[in-house]
Amino acid sequence: MNVIMKVCELQRSRKRQESDRLISGIPCCESLHNKWFFNVIVFLTIVVFDAADLISDWLLYKDIAGIEKGLVYGPPGESLCCALLAFCIIGTITITFETLNLWSEIFRDNPFINVDIPSLITVWIEDVPQITINVYLVACREEAISYFQLVKASMILICTIIKFVIYLTLFCRKRSQKHNTSTSLVVCRVIMMIGLLITFAGAVVVFCFAQHERDRDGKLHFKTPQSIFEGKYDDAKYFNNVSIYFSHKLFDWNERATSPAEKRNLLRLFTIDDIRQENVDRTIKIQYDHVTGPSKVVIIESDESESMRVNECFQMDRTGINIITGSNCTAYITSSINEFVFKFRYIKPYSPKLIFGDIRYNIKVKYSSVAQCKFPDFILSNNISDQSNGKEAALHYYRTMSSHDETNHVIHTSATDGTFYHSGSMEDISDVWKTGFAHCKSTGSLAPHHDVSIDVPCT
Repeated sequence: MNVIMKVCELQRSRKRQESDRLISGIPCCESLHNKWFFNVIVFLTIVVFDAADLISDWLLYKDIAGIEKGLVYGPPGESLCCALLAFCIIGTITITFETLNLWSEIFRDNPFINVDIPSLITVWIEDVPQITINVYLVACREEAISYFQLVKASMILICTIIKFVIYLTLFCRKRSQKHNTSTSLVVCRVIMMIGLLITFAGAVVVFCFAQHERDRDGKLHFKTPQSIFEGKYDDAKYFNNVSIYFSHKLFDWNERATSPAEKRNLLRLFTIDDIRQENVDRTIKIQYDHVTGPSKVVIIESDESESMRVNECFQMDRTGINIITGSNCTAYITSSINEFVFKFRYIKPYSPKLIFGDIRYNIKVKYSSVAQCKFPDFILSNNISDQSNGKEAALHYYRTMSSHDETNHVIHTSATDGTFYHSGSMEDISDVWKTGFAHCKSTGSLAPHHDVSIDVPCT
């Protein structure tokens, strides 16, 4: 009698194992469940989907880790990069184990553990964190839309849907089978389905974010592809009326006192679009007549052929707090000429490393009392309000008001009078560069980067 009971129990156990197998949960082709070629197809299908998922995760990390700080965009943050790397490593380990366990289950009928458990672990410590990071990145970053990018976003969504449907079908199939399944496995499958549902919802959000954008007024627009591979960025919203501004305490009305940021006098050098469109380096010389408190200023800059030309001159009336624009700038300063010499270089975009490129510069100074040019003895900040630790000068990006003429380096209020630019009457670049669908704070540079390797034409 005991022998008969043990045999019956063994048969019931085999039936439960058979019904708990992944292959047995497939609702179609039941006659093929024990066929070797069908098992190979199922195994390879799952492995291909997992491999594609893993490769896309590592490619995303490669792109994010290689981002440099440039115009508008910069690295998303060290903590996010570390988290992305950690989840990629964890995902590699879990998917590798899941694949080996699946192979043992399909071809040896002897998995290390129930196949649902590795799948549960992979979903919650790889798929869910990765899709969460993806949602954050695509919400805060812009990607030029092309037909290729549209297909790419569609494939991510389709693969997620297929994976979700497969597991949902297997889950429902197993639930409908007439056998006893342990409560722990039922809970495991429910938690796994919740994770897959979150992953699916995240993929839908990524797809929607990737195909839509907000304009400056906050309205949503569908991005229409214009080419097969190379998409076009909407850079007008970032660069229209945006210029580089130079501030130095010598040009403040009271150069010996610390001026608040909104009262510091700013010289407009040139618009970002100017150097982006010219494809040549731009040199600017700011000449002045006195080392302490200049009264006359001449601005000389290079044109598209890199020839230097006198562009503007003016006299600072420190008593009347006013600028008197000059007419004959060629011989405006006759003696004791001092100068700041800038050379700016535009680094072309290279996606995803530098989506909008970058602007770099070098500077040298020349004083009338010294025979040769040298590097400045002051520090240039990227913040106009920073005058601490020797930072008595600054470069910064600002957007000018549409009413201001951008052909001059100072504001001309009449034929003979003018005034400096001031930060209070302009829009700070940190307020202009709100990025992505969610209008996130820009991670890009607030000013050009200093590059001492750039040769400055100063003699």
